[in-house]
Amino acid sequence: MPNQTKETSSGFGKTTDFKWLFVGLIIFVFIWLLPTPQSMLDKAAEIFGDIGTDQIANKAYNMKVIIALLATCTIFFATEAIPMPAVALFIGLVQLYFGVTEPYKIVSTYAHDAVWFITGSLAMGATMVKYGLDKRIGMLVIKLSGTKTRNIVFGILIGTAIPSAFVSEASIAPMFVPIALSLYTLTNKITPAPKLGKLLMMAIAIGCMVGAPMSPTGGARNAIMIGFLSNLGTQYEVDFFQWMIMGVFYTVFLGLFFAFLLPFLYKPEVSDLSHAVSKLKKDLDKHGKMSKKEWIVALIMILMIFMWITDKSVVASLIGFPLGLGGVAMTGMVLYMILGLTSWSDYEKNISWGVIVLYAGAISLGSVFKSSGAAKWLADSLIGILSTMGIEQGLALVVFIALIGALMTNFMSAGATVAVIGPVVLEMALSSGTNPILVGVSLAISTSMAFWLVVGTPASAIVYSAGMLDAKDFIRMATFAWPAALLIMVVMIIFYWAGLLGYNVMIGA
Repeated sequence: MPNQTKETSSGFGKTTDFKWLFVGLIIFVFIWLLPTPQSMLDKAAEIFGDIGTDQIANKAYNMKVIIALLATCTIFFATEAIPMPAVALFIGLVQLYFGVTEPYKIVSTYAHDAVWFITGSLAMGATMVKYGLDKRIGMLVIKLSGTKTRNIVFGILIGTAIPSAFVSEASIAPMFVPIALSLYTLTNKITPAPKLGKLLMMAIAIGCMVGAPMSPTGGARNAIMIGFLSNLGTQYEVDFFQWMIMGVFYTVFLGLFFAFLLPFLYKPEVSDLSHAVSKLKKDLDKHGKMSKKEWIVALIMILMIFMWITDKSVVASLIGFPLGLGGVAMTGMVLYMILGLTSWSDYEKNISWGVIVLYAGAISLGSVFKSSGAAKWLADSLIGILSTMGIEQGLALVVFIALIGALMTNFMSAGATVAVIGPVVLEMALSSGTNPILVGVSLAISTSMAFWLVVGTPASAIVYSAGMLDAKDFIRMATFAWPAALLIMVVMIIFYWAGLLGYNVMIGA
């Protein structure tokens, strides 16, 4: 999923940073030792009813422990104080050691359809990479784009954006980097073209960032949010097709914006790449036609996408009930093994299981955050603060949450951002009567705006490693792109979601 490389190259590979570990634990102990606020006792009584004074005090104590856990996890996610999967397991251990969740219930807090979805999606993506279908996509893009530099840039934006909506950008970006490097190298031999190199590389990173929000498979953050929403009740479940309809506006209009912005920021030295394209096509033609196995892998992937989109209609009518995003993803994963296209050994080698553990932990945090009442206490407290500014509900709240997500995702991974604040903002939505679907989806999409830093997304880190870009190139791009993306978000929320699609901003409206 979209932040896999970032986490794999840092959090998964790092050992403990004892300085930040100490800071995180000190914060936890400090909050834990504070007297339980009266507001927590009142909120516990309100949520859990007449269960006795001692039990109310215990429920309020649990809220305080989870708030302490949230603060500590925020530090750990932002600084990578300990390996990311260790953070995921730490979440369950705190629940156990402080008596918040019974031992036999811990596993259930980690188990969710979203975890199956993440696992199956990673497995199918790994199988596509195994058979070189990622490279096939890159070849097709170059063949269709022609020879004009602007057309090739536009082709790269589309060619990375669309696959990134369905397969991890950590798989998509690497397949375009060699192609972009070849185009630059072949051109640079004739005409020095450093700006062309920057333009092509930035187009790859941007295309991945723009495409990922368009579907649930575009990033684990999307799957996590779908899981959080489904926990609120069936009326707030978002299916695959519904998410795509909501997200396509952002992808299309931000993509068009970048198609004009990038050539303006990195004006290429040459307007036509005929020489480089013709040589590259000759090299690409050596790969020959698709094999039978490649076709089967591709067809199964297309079938799974179709099943995701029609799960609550066609699939449900055929078997009597929907499979869920996770059920469909696992179907594809198992089909590849049954048909001999891949093996469990391949999955062991090519799937980042730490990603799965990490997001299972995020689901657990969100689950206990809600069930303990801590999310409602924090949400109501924040609403009280926001009410003084007039943004405690409705469209103002939805836009405010998008701004918070767009800010935080530049300091920690998108998945971590959604995991940390997702349950809080959804509870804020419920408490204020605002539609949780609008709040949740806007948060998830806004976390794709990690434009400012090289390590903001896997694609950014991958293209930076090619040596064509400097850190200041990302800052320069973000100066224009970040406010533009926010503006597109606001327009999408107000005129597309609430206007054209007809989503009620307020519950029951």
